[in-house]
Amino acid sequence: MLGLLSGLYLGWGVGANDAANTFGPQVGAGVVEFRTATILAAVFAFVGAIVEGPKVFPVLGGLTQLTLAMSVIAALAAGVTVNVLTAFGLPISTSHAIVGALAAMGLMERAGFNATILVKLGVAFVTAPVGAAVIANLLYRLVARTGAGRLGGIIFYPGVVRATGIAVGCYAAYALGSNNVGNAMAPFVAVGLVGPRLGAALGGAAIAAGVLTFSYRVIMLVGKQITALGPISALVASAATAITTHLFTQLGVPVSTSQAIVGAVIGVGLTKGLTAVDRRTVWMIPAGWVISIAGSAVVASVLMAGYAALR
Repeated sequence: MLGLLSGLYLGWGVGANDAANTFGPQVGAGVVEFRTATILAAVFAFVGAIVEGPKVFPVLGGLTQLTLAMSVIAALAAGVTVNVLTAFGLPISTSHAIVGALAAMGLMERAGFNATILVKLGVAFVTAPVGAAVIANLLYRLVARTGAGRLGGIIFYPGVVRATGIAVGCYAAYALGSNNVGNAMAPFVAVGLVGPRLGAALGGAAIAAGVLTFSYRVIMLVGKQITALGPISALVASAATAITTHLFTQLGVPVSTSQAIVGAVIGVGLTKGLTAVDRRTVWMIPAGWVISIAGSAVVASVLMAGYAALR
């Protein structure tokens, strides 16, 4: 069971980095305080992992033929990559990190790849941010139209906005747990070290711990530096992220919540024109995605080479 430590470490990194994708916009907009947001995100991410997490295990676990050693090294490599970049405040893709590490393992061990799963992951990596941007843009325009009508006074009442923003953040955290717990635990379920339910519970607990202990910098980046968000914008961005992530959970495909939230924030920002989006920050984020894949692949290759030399 010691092999699970690397998976738990990666799960902790998922929570630390991806908490921003649930409550980052609301914290940035002043809808909810940071500490309250992290407590709620931790609880609902854990619940999401337990209730629906096993749905995504088969895809990552079936990407290549895994052994226990490969699973341990892939999770450790992805965890190191995620947590190093989290320390710099980058909202990277934990899904990309584990896929990069697993791909490196498969290539080094000549284990082969499941072509269907590769296509699913590739399509998901592209469509998640685009879909979130489209959903956010449409939702924001719909809310803006509603606000001009008779319901506007009720919907835009500060207390209603705050309650709705918190509810949406909780849903986004639930979606995060359900979709991204597979990043940490799917390889270990695939090799039979733990069952799906126990894996989901352990991974969910690790994600919750990461949210509570190491999420501040990335939450502030997503909430304040991509584009100026008001309470309604924050609500819409978080809702679009939750919807996108949860839809992919139903398909059994792990996706990047970091891509989804950035796409959603940009989608909202574009309703105000291109100048409303901080382009420097936007370009930093896809750079983080590339680094997450390449970085985890390199770290995994080095660790695997070291392991092979000691065998």
